[in-house]
Amino acid sequence: MFTCHYGQAVMERTLHTTNKGLEAQGQLALAADCPDLEAVLANHGYLREIKGEIIGNKLFLSGTVDVHLVYRGKESLDRVPVYGMVWKGTEGAVVNGEVELPDPKADWDWQVRLLKTKLQPETERTVKYQLELEVRLRAHEPVAVGFVEQIETEAQVHTEAEHLLVAEPLLQTHVSREFNNTLALIYPRPPLSRIISCQAFPVQTAVSVAREKVNIEGKLEVHLVYVTLTEDGLEGGLETQKWTEENGGALPFQISVEAPLPQESSVSYELWVESVACTSSHPESCRVQIQLGADVCLTRTRQVKAITDVSAEKGIIDLKREVGSWVEVVEETERSFVVEKLLTLPEQRPNIKNVLEVMVTEPKIEWELDHDQLIITGEALATLLYQAEGAGEEGDVITAAGWGQGGTEALTFGTTLDLPGVEAEMQARVFLNPQRPKVELEDERTIKLVWEFKAMITITQNRELSLVSDSALVLPEEGPKPSMLFYVVQPGDTLWGIARRYNTTMAALAKANQLTGTDQELVLGKKLLIPKVPIAN
Repeated sequence: MFTCHYGQAVMERTLHTTNKGLEAQGQLALAADCPDLEAVLANHGYLREIKGEIIGNKLFLSGTVDVHLVYRGKESLDRVPVYGMVWKGTEGAVVNGEVELPDPKADWDWQVRLLKTKLQPETERTVKYQLELEVRLRAHEPVAVGFVEQIETEAQVHTEAEHLLVAEPLLQTHVSREFNNTLALIYPRPPLSRIISCQAFPVQTAVSVAREKVNIEGKLEVHLVYVTLTEDGLEGGLETQKWTEENGGALPFQISVEAPLPQESSVSYELWVESVACTSSHPESCRVQIQLGADVCLTRTRQVKAITDVSAEKGIIDLKREVGSWVEVVEETERSFVVEKLLTLPEQRPNIKNVLEVMVTEPKIEWELDHDQLIITGEALATLLYQAEGAGEEGDVITAAGWGQGGTEALTFGTTLDLPGVEAEMQARVFLNPQRPKVELEDERTIKLVWEFKAMITITQNRELSLVSDSALVLPEEGPKPSMLFYVVQPGDTLWGIARRYNTTMAALAKANQLTGTDQELVLGKKLLIPKVPIAN
């Protein structure tokens, strides 16, 4: 008895990765009930789900960006001169564009990120928007490799094997979910007259698998800047309210994706806010609508045993070998790192009295592998909305400062994560989930930005291995054989199949017929001499 047990692994090999820039511009008009615009103080955007279609060698993209504006309005009696305006959904900024694919024949994944939202006044009632987006492209192909993973035999045989860790792709998808909730102002915050700005941040995110579902869970923190309402019904100034994990106000959320879940499965994901809307019909509360988007990648990670060589004490082992391309997992890990930056106000900006809100656009991040390290670098835009010390009768004023806009230096950062055994020629796939940025006031000219990131990292390497795809034990036959035995090659024949039929080896067939041992040399109708005695490889 000589029985081979066969296995197969289907992996995914990354062929190309590249980032492309995409820009969009247009005009937005203030709502009829908003006062005329005097100056833009701050703005940020949220990229809703964007559609894409590959035609030929180009990816065509279309979608919208929700734009949030904080501005100083024209003077209005007995009103705070700061206003908020939101353009959302079909009323938002339009994105239409195309990017060229380096290899149109490849299978491409794409992901779009909003990097910069810039608003400039055109008239008292309109603003011009300029959007800068990044399109991340990744071309990949499936790699299927067959191999012998086990041999059962009564004869004495010795096997050598490679133990490989591989990740087989199961699912890659984008999901979008909306969450609604009413939030009450926390005492002793004064009541609300109107909303200026609202932001949301997913924090404490984690993933779990159960009952053929992937569950991404966490909490949503909400930051609100609003105009207060005095006891006599007038506007009293600007105030902030934060519903966070620390004060028990963060909102729990869960995103579920139905998927096949083998026991060895692992999940990577990226999560971001696609839209935030905040309204208030009562001075003690507001209602938020938050839309979250997530990219989910599900893989089956398993240990594979593949036989590389077989030998026998009696008889001859005939081996069929194939060179296979393997994508081996070197490491799968989750890491957290913190970016801390001291940001000094640009010249001619007034001193800080009180921080109201900080807006940091989604960072542009790159990574590369070095010896035993993953190096992560990035840059982002930051805007600080704050209460400045006024002079004379003007009192305190609300203003803003930015980094990465108007000629100021961008917020840059970098870190290294130690990954022993990693080399530069390996490949890294990183899923990053930035947490809520925190701001501390250092002095009247300086703030400290603390920003935590959670990273899911998969390191792989490509290997070419000559593995045993089939094996047979050839024993000498008892009794005489014909002095000359020929076989005529038929359609579909292989050296391996002919050798099995006549209890010989591929090496013996090749030697007897002056072949190099490749199936390409078999010609239909050609006579092959069948050797009497098989020879060892």
